[in-house]
Amino acid sequence: MLAEAGYPNGRDAQSGKPLLLHFDTAATGPDAKARLEWLSKQLKKIDLQLVIRATDYNRFQDKMLKGDAQLFEWGWNADYPDPENFLFLLHGPNKKVGLNGENAANYDNPEFNRLFEQMKNMDNGPARQQVIDAMIEIARHDAPWVWGFIPKAYGLYHGWYFNAKPNLMANNGLKYLRIDPTLRERQRAAWNKPLLWPLFLIGALLLLALVPAWWVWRKKLFASVHNTNLPSPTRGRGAGGEGQCDC
Repeated sequence: MLAEAGYPNGRDAQSGKPLLLHFDTAATGPDAKARLEWLSKQLKKIDLQLVIRATDYNRFQDKMLKGDAQLFEWGWNADYPDPENFLFLLHGPNKKVGLNGENAANYDNPEFNRLFEQMKNMDNGPARQQVIDAMIEIARHDAPWVWGFIPKAYGLYHGWYFNAKPNLMANNGLKYLRIDPTLRERQRAAWNKPLLWPLFLIGALLLLALVPAWWVWRKKLFASVHNTNLPSPTRGRGAGGEGQCDC
């Protein structure tokens, strides 16, 4: 396909210059760096050179509004669990450029658009499913997106914590949560048995640390008592210069 497009081995057939593809993303963190480098290596295997253009999200959005991008990545969290909320991302009248819609790929297929208008207000059932299947087949053929990048979320919870499920679609999950207080208290008692030996160990270490201070205090006390029992110096008495011991 590269040869048919005039770029055999990833180079312009006339000028010999390599074909450069620009990939715009708002992912600038260290986690994204490894993934983007991997992507570059994969395209290099088919002689395509990928130039990563990572920018802040505001700049990225500005590029999308102007259509100033070749390849890019952008995510979508559904507002409600219905195929319409995903398929409208490829609806032509919902394009990003010029209309500021959510169709960032600016995909515009007349047949897809017609089927979307027919499908969006239909009741769920076999007839609606047939229309949806036809729309998906058109999107698969035209491939405005690269399919296959599906992130997953997971959560870890205690056994007494019920009805919790990671869900980017719903923000009202708190009302569904349930706690078994009996099981919670039993597991807490089993898991949180007090360990007393660290307290005894810390106490012993404190006592050992106080021994040098006690020894110094005892030594100073002994020296003070010893100095108090010494005789006072002789003071002179009388005119004759005779002295008297004032002990």
